[in-house]
Amino acid sequence: MKVEFPDGRELEFNPWKWIWIPAVVVIALLGVTSVSQVDAEEEGVILRFGKHVKTVGPGLHIHLPYPIDRVIKVKTRRVDVQEFGYRSGQGGRIIETGYQSESSMLTGDLNIVLAGWDVQFSRENPENFLFNVEDPIATLRDIAQSVMREVMGDRASIPILTVGRAEIQEQVRTRIQNLADQFGMGLRINEVNLIFVSPPEQVQAAFNDLNKAEQDAVRFFEEASRQYQERVPRARGQAERVVLEAEGFLERRVNTAEGTAERFTEMLRAYREAPEVTRQRLFLETMEERLAEVDGYWIVDEDLRGILPLLDLNRGTAPAESSPSPTQR
Repeated sequence: MKVEFPDGRELEFNPWKWIWIPAVVVIALLGVTSVSQVDAEEEGVILRFGKHVKTVGPGLHIHLPYPIDRVIKVKTRRVDVQEFGYRSGQGGRIIETGYQSESSMLTGDLNIVLAGWDVQFSRENPENFLFNVEDPIATLRDIAQSVMREVMGDRASIPILTVGRAEIQEQVRTRIQNLADQFGMGLRINEVNLIFVSPPEQVQAAFNDLNKAEQDAVRFFEEASRQYQERVPRARGQAERVVLEAEGFLERRVNTAEGTAERFTEMLRAYREAPEVTRQRLFLETMEERLAEVDGYWIVDEDLRGILPLLDLNRGTAPAESSPSPTQR
């Protein structure tokens, strides 16, 4: 093929000489679009002419080139967070200004509280996430706000502001999960966290007093419980010890009384059999017991009418200075 210019010049042009360039470009594009890399936290949904064919896991996958096959990657192994009533700033700072429309809640006793919460979720089923709902994230936000307002509206403001947070979080999570399953959104609701719940600024001071009173009541109850746990077992132990001591004392006294009675019975039986011998034996046993308790011995003549010098056998050979009267026997 020749091309002639107005100035008379001619240029010979061969289109088949350059046809390989677009061919190489087309082949390269087909090769590139036939290979897809799915990351570790993703799953790939393969569409063929817009129809779902299969879902593949992480790794390198080969399929038909675009526009025949198209791969949509869904992050199924990542937990995302949707925030309501606040936004997270730099350094973990919570920004509440400008989100009063999300945070204002009407409670069951017709009071207003300000609540900020988040919903942590993951994409559990990529096919349902992509095809069942047009915008799953926006739908999730609408569901979360509706459920939270419903749960708050069923409760009084005082439990919401004080001790009812854990119950509210679990109930909201369960209801959001039920609605997500009902709509087939392919989402798993991992957690619902109440970041803050506070009264409006106009009644903040009164609420602080109420909150302090609630904390004092909890502290007093815990102290009373601790003292109960300390004192009651100790008192029970002391009572059990007293009972055991009383039982031991009872058993000892009964055994002693029974032994004394048995000994007296045996003594009476022996006395009836041999009165003189038993009387003499009892006298000697009694004197033996009592003389063991005496520090000194005095020998006195029964027929003595005056003072008789005695030899003190306990002090050596020195004579006693005086003798007792006959009455000191």
